[in-house]
Amino acid sequence: MKWITARRRHPLAGYVVVIIALAFFGVGYAFVAPNADRAQAQTVAAGSEEAPVDISNGKQIFVQSCASCHGLDGKGTENGPDLTGVGAAAVDFQVSTGRMPSMNPDVQMPRRDPVYTEQEILDLAAYVDQEFGGGPAIPEQAPGLAPQRSDFEDESEYKAAKEQYEAAYEQYIAGGDTEAGMKLYMTNCAHCHSWSGAGGALTDGRWAPEIHEATPREIYEAMITGPGAMPVFNDTTITEEEKQSLIKFVKDLQAEPDAGGVFSLDRIGQVAEGFIGWTVGMSLIVACAIWITAKQRAHD
Repeated sequence: MKWITARRRHPLAGYVVVIIALAFFGVGYAFVAPNADRAQAQTVAAGSEEAPVDISNGKQIFVQSCASCHGLDGKGTENGPDLTGVGAAAVDFQVSTGRMPSMNPDVQMPRRDPVYTEQEILDLAAYVDQEFGGGPAIPEQAPGLAPQRSDFEDESEYKAAKEQYEAAYEQYIAGGDTEAGMKLYMTNCAHCHSWSGAGGALTDGRWAPEIHEATPREIYEAMITGPGAMPVFNDTTITEEEKQSLIKFVKDLQAEPDAGGVFSLDRIGQVAEGFIGWTVGMSLIVACAIWITAKQRAHD
C-alpha cells in the first residue's frame, strides 16, 4: 500500500490508471453486454406447401396467450402494443422465433424455441390478419423451418416432406446472386448485425440479434415488418429478387466455419484475437515502462 501511495501522485500515474480502467471496462462490457449469442438457437419447421389454417384455433390461442397484453380487440394495452394492421408476417416472425409470447413486452426478447407448432403459428397469424387488419403476408416463396420428425406419425411421410423442403430450399437459394447480396447486406445490414452476422449493441440497452440461425423466411419477414428498432425494407425499397440475393449471401455467411478463439470475437479467429491480445499487452507494458523510467529520472 505504501508503494502505491508513494507513486499515485506521479505525472504519468493518471495515464496508467486510465489505460488499465479502459482495458477492464472493455473486457467487462464484452461479458455483460446483451447480445444474441445468449439466445437459444432454434430450428422451425415449415413445409413448402401452404397448409390450411384454422381461424377458430388461432382465436383460441390469441385469447389464451396474447389478449392479456394486446387486448381482445388487438388495439393494445399498457402492457403491449397495438396489433392493428401488423399482418401475418409479423406474427409469424415473432412467434416462430420464440420472441412471443413474452411475459414482459417492454424487454427485448432473444431467440428461443417456439411455444407453438408451425400449424398453430399459421392459425394465429391468420386470425390476427383477418381480425385486426392485414399487413405484409407471410412470404411463402422463402423457405421457413425444416420439417421435424415429431410433426409426422409416419417415417415415410417425414422423409418425403424433408426431401420436398430441401428441394424447395436449394431452388430458392440458387436463384440469388451472392455478390449482389453481399453489397446489399454491407450497405443495409452490416452496421447493426455486423459484417459476420453476429449482431451488435444498439442504444437504450437493445441489440441487433445475430442471424446465424435465421431461416430465409425469417430474414425476409424481418425485412418487410421491421421488428424492434429495425427499419422496414419493403419490396419497393429492396425488391423481391434483391431480397433473395441478400438471403443467399446471409446463408453463405452462416455456412462459413467459425475460426474459433478464446473469446470468439465476432468469429475473427485465433490469429486476429492473438494480435489484439498482443497489442493490448504491449501497450500496457510500454505504459508501465514509461512510468518506471520517468520515476527513475525524477529520482536521479
